[in-house]
Amino acid sequence: MNNTWKHTLFTLWLALGFSVPMVASAQLPETIMIETGLIQGEAADNSDVTVFRGIPYAAPPVGENRWRPPQPPASWSGVRPATQFGPRCVQRGFAPGAQQVLSSEDCLYLNVWTPARSQDELYPVMLWIHGGGFFGGSGNAPQYDAQHLAAKGAIVVTFNYRLGTFGFFAHPELTSESPDNVSGNYAMLDAIAALEWIYDNVSAFGGDPTNVTVFGESAGAAAIANLLASPLSRGLIHRAILQSRADNPVLGISTTEQTTLAQAEAAGLQQMRDFGASSLAELRAASSLDIFENFPGGGSVIVDGWFLEKPVFQVFADGEQHPVYMMAGTNRDEANFFGPGIPDLETYRDTVNDLYGDRADEFFSLYPASNDAEANAMGKQAFNDEMAFLARNMVGYQADWGLASYVYFFTRVPPGTNRGATHVAELAYVFNQFDQHPEWTDADRELADAMATYWVNFARSSRAAGPDLPQWNDFRGNEPGNVMILGEDIGMDTDMVPSAEKLEFFQEAHFEALD
Repeated sequence: MNNTWKHTLFTLWLALGFSVPMVASAQLPETIMIETGLIQGEAADNSDVTVFRGIPYAAPPVGENRWRPPQPPASWSGVRPATQFGPRCVQRGFAPGAQQVLSSEDCLYLNVWTPARSQDELYPVMLWIHGGGFFGGSGNAPQYDAQHLAAKGAIVVTFNYRLGTFGFFAHPELTSESPDNVSGNYAMLDAIAALEWIYDNVSAFGGDPTNVTVFGESAGAAAIANLLASPLSRGLIHRAILQSRADNPVLGISTTEQTTLAQAEAAGLQQMRDFGASSLAELRAASSLDIFENFPGGGSVIVDGWFLEKPVFQVFADGEQHPVYMMAGTNRDEANFFGPGIPDLETYRDTVNDLYGDRADEFFSLYPASNDAEANAMGKQAFNDEMAFLARNMVGYQADWGLASYVYFFTRVPPGTNRGATHVAELAYVFNQFDQHPEWTDADRELADAMATYWVNFARSSRAAGPDLPQWNDFRGNEPGNVMILGEDIGMDTDMVPSAEKLEFFQEAHFEALD
């Protein structure tokens, strides 16, 4: 449905005498028309922003739609309230204090925060892809409340995508029923459906469908790398921000291989046998609880020949990824998030030898250890350094296109934590959530304000820099002055962390793995 037709329907609806609740005249109407009908949002706590929650971007993936690509959402009559979040996708809480009740398969909903004052504005759009290892998380989580980020001058969209077995299960029967002769990767197809929804609908919120930045953290950043390597997302993404991309929380991130369709189908056959089902129909008839409790909880993106024609790193190495502007970075103490680490010296040596083979001695010279404590510390440091390499490597590939791209290194230790500047520590600062953190100091609030501004500047114009902010140089290689430090102070690095020698090691090991 084109925008003129949507606006005509909305005008007719008014003419018939229906009322439209309005916020202050400086904001978008709370009731707007999208492709599937009228929705009513509400003013956010930040009075400059209107929020619409729980909008279906696809049909519920239940019954016959379980393990199928996302189907178009149904239209509705009247006004659909958009003031409550939709259910999370099937999961149980995986962090201390998290909700333990099993959530729902009917979960393909998104949320929109907009600072627009009219539908005629063309704000940049930022689509957030949440982390959680592809087995947990939700776009509804409080840490992704985007009102203060949107107030910086962007429309922010968060969404749920299918997780674990529901998002990645592959099986020969599924492949044979698919018109594209594939199965699995349903979570990635959900992300593409959300991008298509943005293209079709975001102008109703005052957004520009031709200026879309995807940004995400951890598994969300890994999803972005896969999207940039997929032919199916071409033209839907214009910029990308990858925060703490984590494909595998162990040494050797950059040398892990992606699962092929044949491998995923073989695993699916065995899982069906173990479950005791003899057909796909039986699996689709099973309850979500039975599937959740009897199938593996995680998921991984599959090289299926359709969504992904070859492994992500190979796509980037061959220069076949989408030519978009990119920002990427990591946190200084990423490894502290992932548990106690390598337990002893023997395990450390065995792990490194298995991963790096003939290069193991070179690794040990860069990360020496002579006892269990040193092995644990060096394992964590190598993990942190390899993640930093990944960020620089991805940005370097985009720079090869002649696209100005940016690298950051987050070093701020949030007040009250004992894990340092660990994985996820940057999230509250990106979303500028000063109101959720009364323990923050002035330095924390200033850093959050700056980071949110940098992120929105990049989404708006592909340039991170702006007035009243420290200059952020685009990345031109592994030498001082190319990485923005976001911590106690904000500014370009003067000492390289990791060192040039360590970055070179991971670079060489990475390219050997590609051969």
